[in-house]
Amino acid sequence: MGARRPDAHRRRLEDRSDPGHFAALEGESDYLTVMNLLFRSISQVLADQCALTTLQYRMLLRLLGAKGRVLRTTDLAENLRVCASTISAAVPRLVEERLVARVEDPDDMRVVLLVLTPAGADEIGRADGPVAAFLRSYWRNLTPEQLKVALDSSANAAALHHASRIENGSFRLDTAFFDAVMISRTLTAAKLAGFGLKTSQFRVLAALRILGPGATASQVASYLFLRSSDVTAPLKALEERGLVSKERNADNRRTKALALTDQGYELVEELAPIVYDALLETCRSDEAAVQLHLQAAREVVARERGASVFA
Repeated sequence: MGARRPDAHRRRLEDRSDPGHFAALEGESDYLTVMNLLFRSISQVLADQCALTTLQYRMLLRLLGAKGRVLRTTDLAENLRVCASTISAAVPRLVEERLVARVEDPDDMRVVLLVLTPAGADEIGRADGPVAAFLRSYWRNLTPEQLKVALDSSANAAALHHASRIENGSFRLDTAFFDAVMISRTLTAAKLAGFGLKTSQFRVLAALRILGPGATASQVASYLFLRSSDVTAPLKALEERGLVSKERNADNRRTKALALTDQGYELVEELAPIVYDALLETCRSDEAAVQLHLQAAREVVARERGASVFA
C-alpha cells in the first residue's frame, strides 16, 4: 500500500504561502491546549475523588480488560506506551492499597505479573463516576455533530490501541474518550521526542509563532491557559537551545520581550505537520472528522477565554 496522501489541513501546515496556513497553526495549538486542559481536569478529578493518577487509573482499566485480569508489567507498559520503569514506579501505591497484587509468573519466576484484586475492581467503579460526570459536562460544549465524531473517533482509537472497554455488549464511551486523550498526548510526545522537544516546549514555540515578537512570558502562559511558572522551564530550555531570544522590554524594564529566533521559527514550522500526524495516528480518522476535531477545539478554547469550561 502506498503512502497516505497528505490531506488539505496538513498541506496548509506545510505550505507557508497558503492563505490558511496561520489559521491551521492556531487550530493545532488550540487542539493541544484542549488536550492539556482535559488531562489536567481529569487528573484533578481522579486525585480529589480517588487519590489516583491518570496512569494508575489506566493501569487498573487495562487489568480489568485483560484475560484473567492479569498482565505482565512489560505488556502493560507496552500497551500504555510508557517505560516499564514508569509502571513499576506506579505499582507500589496500588499494591499498598490492595488494588493490585504482585505474583510470580508460574512459567518464569523472573517475571512479575500484576493482578487486579476485587478492591481494585471496586476502585474502578468509584473512579468511573466522577470521570464520566466531568466528561459529560465537557461534552455539553460540543455540537451534536462534533460530539458524535469525538465519540466515534474515541471508540476507534480505543480499538486501534487495544484499549476497548466493553460492558453489557457496548463500548464504554467515557473510558474510550478518556483513553483517546491520553493516547493523543502520548503520540504527540513521542513525535516531538525525536526532535529533542517536550510537548510543553513545542506549545510555547507555537504560541510565540502565533503571538509574534515582543510577547511576554505571562502572555504566553495566558494564551496557553497555564500559570506563568509553568512556562519558565520550557522557555529556559528553548533559550538554551537558541530557539527563543529574550531581551528587556524598552517600555517596561521589569519585563522581557520574547521572540523566536530564525532557528526556532523554522523548527516550529517543520514540526507543525508532524504534530498533526499524531492526531491522525490517534484514531486514523478521515479528513472531515479531523476538521471537526479542530473546529471543536477552536470553539472550546474561544469559550474558555470568556468563561470557564474546565474544572
